[in-house]
Amino acid sequence: MLAAALASGLTVIQPAVAQSAAPVPIDLPAQPLGQALNAFARQAGVQLLVAPELVAGRRAPAVSGLLAPSEALRRLLAGSGLEAVAQGDALVLQRSEPRPAPGARTLGEVTVTASGQAEHAWGPVPGYTARRSATATRTDTPLNEIPQSISVITAEQIRDQNAQTMQEVLRYTAGVHADVYGLDNRGDWFTLRGGSQGSTLLDGLRRPLTGWYGVVRDEPYAFERVEVLRGPASVMAGQNGPGGVVNLVSKRPQAESAREVSLQVGNHDHKQVAADLTGALNEDGSVLYRVVALNRDSGTQVEYADIERQYFAPSLTWNISPATSLWVYTQYQNDRSGNTEGFFPLEGTLYDGPNGRIPVERYVSEPDWDTYGGRRWRIGYEFSHAFNEQWKLTHRLRHDDVKGRHRSLYANYWEGFLADGRSLNRTWYATDDQGRITNADLFMEGRIAWGSVQHTLLVGMDAMRQRSSRLYWSGAATPLDVYTPAYGQWTPPDLTEANTSAANTGDTGLDQWGLLLQDQMKFGDRWVLVAALRHDRSKSISSRAEDLKVNATTHSLGGVYLADGGWSPYLSYAESFEPQGANLQGKPFDPKRGKQIEAGLKWQPAAWPVTASAAVYNLRETGRVTDGELPGTTRQLGDIEVKGVELELHANLRAWDLVAAYTRTDTEDRETGKRVANVPNETIALWAVHRFGSWGVPGLKAGLGLRHVGSTWDGHDTLKTAGVDLVDAMVSYDIDRWLVALNVSNLADKTYFAACLHRGDCWYGTKRKVTLSATLRW
Repeated sequence: MLAAALASGLTVIQPAVAQSAAPVPIDLPAQPLGQALNAFARQAGVQLLVAPELVAGRRAPAVSGLLAPSEALRRLLAGSGLEAVAQGDALVLQRSEPRPAPGARTLGEVTVTASGQAEHAWGPVPGYTARRSATATRTDTPLNEIPQSISVITAEQIRDQNAQTMQEVLRYTAGVHADVYGLDNRGDWFTLRGGSQGSTLLDGLRRPLTGWYGVVRDEPYAFERVEVLRGPASVMAGQNGPGGVVNLVSKRPQAESAREVSLQVGNHDHKQVAADLTGALNEDGSVLYRVVALNRDSGTQVEYADIERQYFAPSLTWNISPATSLWVYTQYQNDRSGNTEGFFPLEGTLYDGPNGRIPVERYVSEPDWDTYGGRRWRIGYEFSHAFNEQWKLTHRLRHDDVKGRHRSLYANYWEGFLADGRSLNRTWYATDDQGRITNADLFMEGRIAWGSVQHTLLVGMDAMRQRSSRLYWSGAATPLDVYTPAYGQWTPPDLTEANTSAANTGDTGLDQWGLLLQDQMKFGDRWVLVAALRHDRSKSISSRAEDLKVNATTHSLGGVYLADGGWSPYLSYAESFEPQGANLQGKPFDPKRGKQIEAGLKWQPAAWPVTASAAVYNLRETGRVTDGELPGTTRQLGDIEVKGVELELHANLRAWDLVAAYTRTDTEDRETGKRVANVPNETIALWAVHRFGSWGVPGLKAGLGLRHVGSTWDGHDTLKTAGVDLVDAMVSYDIDRWLVALNVSNLADKTYFAACLHRGDCWYGTKRKVTLSATLRW
């Protein structure tokens, strides 16, 4: 029955164990019917087979209260001309008939079964609990069959937490330090296991990094899900840091019409308007569209450091036939902001200065000259064709063109205060950056059986070509009284190509291609073995140094045992490599390499929308390049060992949505015996949202988040940055087509330090942010 339903194009809301038809708490706002059915299944427990064309363009009314599942579903379908009838163990949604089909029972006689969620690795996830991913294997794979730690942050979690930067998206995720340099807005400062920056992918292809810090940051509103694969992942991602991979999964066109426009205001003069529109363009639903757009104009806790963003991303999906599809997309993003970084000295931040602490809001640059940001154009496509039920070809290509501009001044923290005890010397610097990157891949996937073993084979290649250019200027500027600043007393320089800094000006490039062979083997219903082999060739090009060629072969091997009750113990080994470029003298650094052994246990019960995982690992890393004692300088470390424990839970219960994460990390630079800089020894995060439908207040929900970031050290075990405990909160009310929400991060408005470094500077963390949003959906 289920196989036939799938073959006929029905959406399946997965089954689990049987439950009674006793009343349960239901809290469903007015929304598109397809979304309402998904949420109903999660809250009440229903196995449904739904043809997408039956619910396309339809809306469901608000339904709430302590209701029998049959009554709740009857109210959802009222006036739609649809009904649910039982066929075997499944409920099938169909157009209303005068009489039930022979052999079918009416809904009132049905025993309801437990909930689930139709899902694929590139699609939306109702709630917080994803069950599938393609980040670790490039194939649509259940999370409990992946022998490595992986987290999925869904669009609903991003919305509930009102995350507006990648750091905010990741702060409730195990194995991630999402507050590396606090409010510094020159990039998305997060690190993975052991302080490794890893890599960021977009839909499985490498995202461009233009300039030192990124220039154009990623917009969370654009993503259906954000996935974090922890540990070495060069087999999947090519050259990559050993800490792992963050894969951003774009919002794609959907068959079911859904449209929303959102308005948002907040403290620091925050203003934002956003829109997300999707649906079918023709009657047979073969051509789908999506448009995601956003405009943001906001201040920050730092004076004069405002933020502006314009984002526009249209896309089309053409389902050429049941076996062939083409997704085409483009994107424009323009960012402009003032700089929030200060590079303030230890005296005046961590320790009292001659005139007290430097104010958190202090702006150390020049308002009339300072700027940071850029614009990015992106175009790409994904083509897939299934030759038969076993073999499928997928090809992707994307091109990015980025231009960036940076003008700023920072404090000479190494000099400390001048004789007046109030002023700091400053250094000015400026960059103009351009970057172009083209990514492509071609893979053949085969699902075949040899005897009793089911194989998912993947063979193919990917390639990347990146070219960047940078003009860099720097020089001494006038001092600034950081307690009562007087701006405008410094004369900006004339910037020409003739007076650039030769050490940091020039052209760079990277050419890489890789070959991949992978086999996911399933022995009966219990054992899964995943083996992969990859060979890469890369060439780093620089106008300031010799070309650096690196060839590398990486392996990964892991096994999973699928036990009863949704339990999945696993064991894995993985490797990574990453070229490191050259120092200021043009001497190439050694490539960074990582090797890891990981053991863990996952729990993904069929009965409940819950995923949980526990992992222990030992990671060895060589060749990491880190900041030097002065801005713009670097140095290479030796052998680093990282040991850790990570626990994580995502759950959507009848009245609760939960996320919990715990991370314990022990690091050691084996040459010095010291701890690695700026890696918290422990982080704890808990986010809980409660729906109040059973209290007689349909559409109301409230949430609270607790974040503990443990203490960090400076890499020399001499300077300690204290840990911090932070509270976030939200409340929202969903009525008819409107959703109104209030979000507060750092509820207590704590002042804290995200990092204090051995070189002598400290970075303030983010203070309280308050936003009020109103979203219209139709």
